Amino acid sequence: WSLAVAATGLLAAPSSALYLPGVAPIEYQEGGRVELKVNKLTSVKTQLPYGYYSLPYCQPSTIMESVENLGEILEGDMIENSPYEVFMLQNTSCKLLCKRKLAPEDKNKFESMIDDEYLVNWIVDNLPAATRYVKKGQKSGGTTYMNGFPVGINRNGHYHIHNHVSLDLKFHTSPNEYEGYRIVGFEVEPYSMLQNNNGGKVSCPDGTNYPSFELAPHDEIIYTYDVQWSESDVRWASRWDNYLKMTGGQIHWFSILNSLMIMLFLSGMVAMILLRTLHRDITKYNE
Repeated sequence: WSLAVAATGLLAAPSSALYLPGVAPIEYQEGGRVELKVNKLTSVKTQLPYGYYSLPYCQPSTIMESVENLGEILEGDMIENSPYEVFMLQNTSCKLLCKRKLAPEDKNKFESMIDDEYLVNWIVDNLPAATRYVKKGQKSGGTTYMNGFPVGINRNGHYHIHNHVSLDLKFHTSPNEYEGYRIVGFEVEPYSMLQNNNGGKVSCPDGTNYPSFELAPHDEIIYTYDVQWSESDVRWASRWDNYLKMTGGQIHWFSILNSLMIMLFLSGMVAMILLRTLHRDITKYNE
């Protein structure tokens, strides 16, 4: 019966990299290291995942897998460490992550991923990165969220890479209940930005009218990031509310069919085992 339960869990699990809450909360101290992990690149268009480092992104000195629970294994996640340095309550602006040379095959990978609408998925404290969008045409100006953020965008045949990100991390504290700070929100704002590189010193342009990073004319890409901490009234137990309200772009028919086939296969195996066991017991009883 455990196989049948597992199959039911596979059917009920969403196809995006969404983790069920239930792990114990972690209290971080001020200045403590907060690990940012990377997950597989996903697309609702192709349904074929790729490893994060299959694209020319910045890599740590040693890449280590970091799957923590059974749900992540069943989801087929490819969670690995990253070179991003994030510390509790320490804001950072335009921090250089790395510079990477772009070979022709790297550009082709980027273009293919953008055409197939691939999304970058990150994780902080078991929370997937979410991108916030403002709904236009509404008086209230509501917001909606999407899992991950696009690898880049295609504007009239010109490919622009999201090489700068702003990490908006939200924390909650309650000195009467626990010591330290709990992470209750993780949002990412991606930007395509052509940074200033003067004598090896990298800086980000001011304002919102800055040139974007177009892939074709450049043979080198610079990755930078911001970190912004803000206090939130959201408690740790309610931090998944925004994820539960996310809207998907397309119905994942391939994932639904795959889950159904797995459920039928496992159910058939359980039924066959039960029938063989019952047949053997009945035979022994008759003898």
